[in-house]
Amino acid sequence: MILKKVKYAVAALSLSAFMAAPGVAATNYIVNGGFEDGVGMGNNSWGVYDAIPGWATTMGRGIEVQNGNNIGGATPYEGLRKVELDSHNRSGTGSSNDNTNSGMQQKLTLGAGTYEFSFAYLGRTNDENTNGIGYSLMNGILNDAVTGQRTDGWVVLSHLFTLDAITDIFVNFWAKGTEDTYGGYLDDVRISAVPLPAALPLYGAGLAVMGLIGWQRKRKAAAATV
Repeated sequence: MILKKVKYAVAALSLSAFMAAPGVAATNYIVNGGFEDGVGMGNNSWGVYDAIPGWATTMGRGIEVQNGNNIGGATPYEGLRKVELDSHNRSGTGSSNDNTNSGMQQKLTLGAGTYEFSFAYLGRTNDENTNGIGYSLMNGILNDAVTGQRTDGWVVLSHLFTLDAITDIFVNFWAKGTEDTYGGYLDDVRISAVPLPAALPLYGAGLAVMGLIGWQRKRKAAAATV
């Protein structure tokens, strides 16, 4: 079961069907959101890094990138790679479970507008106490966490947020829970603009249909009283 601890308020997603321009691929402003770039790795292998293209370590051992369709017992959500942040002790010093909970961050600058932030999550084990991942959009836009079991499969979490002006955004992920090198997996991190102007005609058409239904009901009720 996927569990979330919500610490923020964001706009409801009930209008999401009206917010997608058909036939237009939204630009993903996240650099290397699928973790496919910049790290040379063989199939079914892994490595822990201080930094990879777009991302830098903020705490712990580093960013563990897993490459292949069966590494760590799970297939990536998309592409060939995924990230685990309860990272292996790459230094070979101290306990194997010493400070393995790690974090990573990416900075980007966005203009005024409404955006959708999303990512794919999978618990590596069936122990929810070790699979947790925290995430945030600084400053103060979003602060949340997710955990779940491996049997839940990959799930995509998404949030809408609105900026009133050009803003530096810091995208943060970090491992939560037991430090044992078995944590949650991340893949396909995205921030895309929501094409609201293109959706307004669709939303207006939906309101018109609702108004027509209401008018017809009133007309039938009036006719029944004559």
